[in-house]
Amino acid sequence: MIKKYLSLAFVLAGAMALAQEVKVKETSESFFNGSHNAFVTTVYIEDLSKVQKEWKSKMKDFGYSNSDDKGKEYFFDNVKFKDLSNNTMDVYAKFEELKGEKSVRVYIAIDMGGDYVSGGAHGKEADYMKKLMQEWAIKVSKDFVEDQWKEQNKALLKLQDKQKDLEKDNKNLDGDIKNYEEKIKKAKEDIEKNKKDIETKKTEIEAQKKVTDDVKKKLDSIK
Repeated sequence: MIKKYLSLAFVLAGAMALAQEVKVKETSESFFNGSHNAFVTTVYIEDLSKVQKEWKSKMKDFGYSNSDDKGKEYFFDNVKFKDLSNNTMDVYAKFEELKGEKSVRVYIAIDMGGDYVSGGAHGKEADYMKKLMQEWAIKVSKDFVEDQWKEQNKALLKLQDKQKDLEKDNKNLDGDIKNYEEKIKKAKEDIEKNKKDIETKKTEIEAQKKVTDDVKKKLDSIK
């Protein structure tokens, strides 16, 4: 039971985190190949591997020629953002687990061919990436908490079903008690009636005994 309450507390914590607005900001971040302008957002999931998996899946939607897994950093070569440009771009992704906040911070740097996307120099590209990352982070966060909600709701339904079963059992037991009480009441009434019948039989026996004795005396008098 304690584990269930703790699990529910984690779900509520995730829901509270989602109440915060998901934002995408610009920053300078250090990657395995150097420091670059990057976009940063937070995904409200306490599961680093899942966030990494979801970003890789997002990159597959666009298509790329090659990828390189460097632990908490990933490199995607020649990504095709067709809605943005006919030219391919290289994507650098870095993931930072924030255990205290039960979330993962995601840094994304976009190499346009020697020039990294920034709001100051590439307004169109920057707006595109901010929108992409924000929508992705919101969806991944919501999907994760929704899965947790489904799991907890399933547990709730089981508890409610158990409660119904217990209430049904209680109703049946209450019915049994009433039946037993009626049987006990009838048995008590039968006992009282039986006592009266016993007394009546005693009187009948005494009377019959007298008749029998009288007949025996009469028999003995005949000689």
